[in-house]
Amino acid sequence: MATMSDASRELTDLSRAGANVIQIVSYEWERVRGLVIALGRDLRMSTWAWNRSQGRVELHVDETNPASGDREIDPMHLMEDPAGWLGQSGGVLLLEDIHPYLEPTHHEFVRWVRQWCQRRELPRGIVVLGTPLSGLPLELRKEVPTIELPLPGPDELRAVCERVAEQQSVPLDKNSEPLVEAARGLTVMEATLAFGLAAHKHKQLGAKAVPLIVKEKERVIKQSEVLEFYPANAHMTDVGGLELLKEWLERRGQAFGAGARNFGLEPPKGVLLLGIQGCGKSLTAKAVAATWQFPLLRLDVGKVFGSLVGQSEGNLRAALQVAQALAPCVLWVDEIEKGLAGVGSSDRTDGGTTARVVGTLLTWLQEKSAPVFVVATANRIELLPPELLRKGRFDEIFFVDLPSAEARKEILRIHLQKKTRDPALFDLDQLALESVGYSGAELEEAVREGMFEAFAIGKQLRTEHIAQALRATYPLSKTMREQIDQLRRWAQIRARQASRSIPEQLPPEKSSDMPRLRQETRNPFIPRGESEGAEQP
Repeated sequence: MATMSDASRELTDLSRAGANVIQIVSYEWERVRGLVIALGRDLRMSTWAWNRSQGRVELHVDETNPASGDREIDPMHLMEDPAGWLGQSGGVLLLEDIHPYLEPTHHEFVRWVRQWCQRRELPRGIVVLGTPLSGLPLELRKEVPTIELPLPGPDELRAVCERVAEQQSVPLDKNSEPLVEAARGLTVMEATLAFGLAAHKHKQLGAKAVPLIVKEKERVIKQSEVLEFYPANAHMTDVGGLELLKEWLERRGQAFGAGARNFGLEPPKGVLLLGIQGCGKSLTAKAVAATWQFPLLRLDVGKVFGSLVGQSEGNLRAALQVAQALAPCVLWVDEIEKGLAGVGSSDRTDGGTTARVVGTLLTWLQEKSAPVFVVATANRIELLPPELLRKGRFDEIFFVDLPSAEARKEILRIHLQKKTRDPALFDLDQLALESVGYSGAELEEAVREGMFEAFAIGKQLRTEHIAQALRATYPLSKTMREQIDQLRRWAQIRARQASRSIPEQLPPEKSSDMPRLRQETRNPFIPRGESEGAEQP
């Protein structure tokens, strides 16, 4: 993962290579100013900043927050008449929060930036565009290089922690590593607030402050709306069946230690779980994080998309940046096909936004080196772009089928134990026989519904109550029989089976027994035998 020093080196290298305009993407204006001041020092140039509230101000090594300057000067004037910030040896000008001026309505400013890219006059002037999100107008994309400032690393977070302890006059434990580890994934401003809150409540910064910092981090991550800090409150013992998948995950979990690195192993990339709804894919993602004791982040691909140009790609990159800062962690992408649907027609429907988002995600999956284990789940294989399924994006693709008879008994046993019932008091063989084609979620709901029935009549939960609930349920395997058969045929060749036992074949279904929606009723004006789905005599 890139560090602050890497970004500083890249900024200096681009400047020495002749780049006159450079974009830095970051919410953290203090760190951006620090980079610009370091650049001016390396090139022996004066450094200036402009923003809407302060106007033009000169930056100094010992003063990163100077007093207000001339507010009447606008950014376009600074390029039309640069004498005010270009000294005899040149100058560096940081335009802070300049993204509103990069919209199409400010075409004159965009043109001035483009002209400045080609400037060869002396003294030399370097313009840095500070923006919170990536993305540039089409005219500038080929001429303005972009640097995305990474989230602060351990050394920077440790410095923030020491500064907060000094400012609030509270003691700081000699071993600050737990505090720094808890704050990973936060910006400098967010970490400052989290450490400050902990110092205020505990009157010290030590091990007691870690839970509060973690809680504050959860709140900050939820504010992004794209990522959610999910509690890893499930365990592998809560997952019924899926023996082959569990064994594979156990082996992959051993590859995160130092011994695996010394052996020459790279961190595992992740796994794609394809299968039928309600069969344990999401539960497995939670169980993996809990078993490996990794933070669990849930990425909502649907919330990545924004209305502004470049916002969608910026949202995704910011989310992936947080995941890498929290590594090692588990990144759970639930129902990934819904967020990536429509990539084939993206150039005609959304100006290519979906295609660019998919491209960003695929490149990251292929090239990431940070120990971020991705667990992606999908129900409809036909909606996934083929590029996602090729080797290299994930370590493996598993197919999660309906549970077999043994798996159904195990699932029923798990849910009865969760309800503080003794599974030995129930005829699990009978229930497994009556639940052919039922998913794990439907079995869980049958136990729950049986408890409601038993409570309503004032009796203890018995086998017959659960069996009655099963008979009253029309399982998804009947509603989506054709889709399940098609998915099974696809998975036989292109995916690994998650379970060792093969589920029973679904019983044949009479069309007269199939519940239909009103719009699915037979057309009375088409003779029987010719209408699609009509019963044959």
